[in-house]
Amino acid sequence: MGKSNEKWLWLPDWASDLSLWQDDLTEVESSAGHTFVPYEEMVDNLDDLYKVSGLSKADVVVGWGMGAFLLLMNHDKKPAAQRWILLSPYADFCDEDSDWTETNLHFMARQMQTTTEPGLNSFAEQFEDEFGEWQDDWMDCAKKMSAEKLARGIMYLADHKVTEPLKDCSGVEVIYGRMDRAVPPAQTLKLKDLMPGAVFKERPKAGHWPPQLLL
Repeated sequence: MGKSNEKWLWLPDWASDLSLWQDDLTEVESSAGHTFVPYEEMVDNLDDLYKVSGLSKADVVVGWGMGAFLLLMNHDKKPAAQRWILLSPYADFCDEDSDWTETNLHFMARQMQTTTEPGLNSFAEQFEDEFGEWQDDWMDCAKKMSAEKLARGIMYLADHKVTEPLKDCSGVEVIYGRMDRAVPPAQTLKLKDLMPGAVFKERPKAGHWPPQLLL
């Protein structure tokens, strides 16, 4: 999928840490240098994603869920030669195919500030079958994150959406799982009208998790 000596940078989903699966994910291009951006660093740069250290100089950027959405929101800053691999992306986290609405995301953001673990549980319950053997690792990691930054990420998803077609998206690969309950395929496929030139690939046996989508 890549070339020797490339720089790959990975952007996580909400409340997630892709480095949990580093050994598996780096097999996608074992000769490349891989950087896994922490969720909290990503949230610190919501207003200008390309301030994330190393992002502008990466040859390949992999964005998962929220990370993919933030790349789409910053499409005008994408270096011409940079390639994107978007895992389970969406234009609107709260569209009609989602389990979420702006109202319940705003409630969840408030809940994060006071009772973080129940808030995380309510999120996990939406697609608990998806977590499989990784559920405990994900939850242990999420509980260590800043409640304020968890809430800030939720508010961003509630208040932003991609509404206009993006300029040429050649060099962008979209990968989604047919079994994804967190971001249903119908939600991702709406991006086809907004991303001219992008290549869409379905993984028939995959859900939401990056190792399933990429390997």
